[in-house]
Amino acid sequence: MLRVSYREVSDTTSAMHMSDGIVDAPTSVLFAVIALAALGFAARRARAELDERAAPMAGLVAAFIFAVQMVNFPILPGVSGHLLGGAVAAILVGPYVGALCVAIVLIVQALLFADGGLTALGTNITNMALIGVAAGYLVARRSLPRAPRRGVVGAVAFAAALLGTVSAAMGFVVQYAIGGAAGSTVGAVTWYMLVTHTLIGIGEGIVTAITVIAVVNARPDLVYLLRATDRPATPRAALPANGFLFGFAAVAVLVAGLLSYAASSQPDGLDATTQRGCTVVEVDGTEELHGECIAQNAESHTLADSPLADYTIGGNDRLTGIAGVLGVAAAFATLFAVVRLVRAGRSERRRAEHVSETGSASPESEST
Repeated sequence: MLRVSYREVSDTTSAMHMSDGIVDAPTSVLFAVIALAALGFAARRARAELDERAAPMAGLVAAFIFAVQMVNFPILPGVSGHLLGGAVAAILVGPYVGALCVAIVLIVQALLFADGGLTALGTNITNMALIGVAAGYLVARRSLPRAPRRGVVGAVAFAAALLGTVSAAMGFVVQYAIGGAAGSTVGAVTWYMLVTHTLIGIGEGIVTAITVIAVVNARPDLVYLLRATDRPATPRAALPANGFLFGFAAVAVLVAGLLSYAASSQPDGLDATTQRGCTVVEVDGTEELHGECIAQNAESHTLADSPLADYTIGGNDRLTGIAGVLGVAAAFATLFAVVRLVRAGRSERRRAEHVSETGSASPESEST
């Protein structure tokens, strides 16, 4: 018998996120409704956050999160982890825009790369885009001192990412308790998810702290957390806005296009949890899961045969970097389109309010 990544055994589990079949249909529907309602609320509240500075930053944050999620790093023998991105999104562009950023990444991954089941989109969005972002932002906002130094901001970002990751993992535990497939007890799932995602959270905390400190050093005025918490005037920007934005975009492209080749092929914390109790046995030249584990209930992705499935080009994993760059572009473009819709709604609302107050349209209220 040989233990290997479930990704090598079957295409029924995605590389990163919950696949179809892990929880039952009623649970999937319940969390799809929760996710849809919460994202609608986030879109309305995001109108206040999306000014001229935040709009392009939001697109780049989505692109960056897509890129770093491609890089799995080892945390235990046979287990890897990847960043969720909730805390870094909340700190840089705010909780509402941040939730939209992570949700867009998950949608792009599911539709273009067959990563994360389609019926599991609601559960994945709830865990990573809602719980992870909200927990990360609350920790960061509550723990940021009145006059923070850069090192303190980094420590706050680390704590926010760690606790946000663990909170998102506990979201899966709740979903499994409500309608999880057979194969493990809730207690065993809770314990293993807590251990693996604490380790993943440490890695996420380090990367989040480095990223936030880098942005604070270059463009502190673009860090939502510093603006929203009414802190003293931030230091002068070290880079012009266009130079910073192009640099941020270049980092996302380099991570997706090059660093993704160094990603661990081992199952991540969630996949490892669903595989516990099973072994892999070769039968007639194919590898099968034997035993009893949650992963045996996973269903094949509807788009498993799509051209970019598994972050490849037509199944050629030597072109993963190209697929990653395409994903970065897709995440940025999709978020940019969402931002335009949200800001258009903001403009219409201002125009309607002005008309109701004065009885005439204002040229200023029509500008975006």
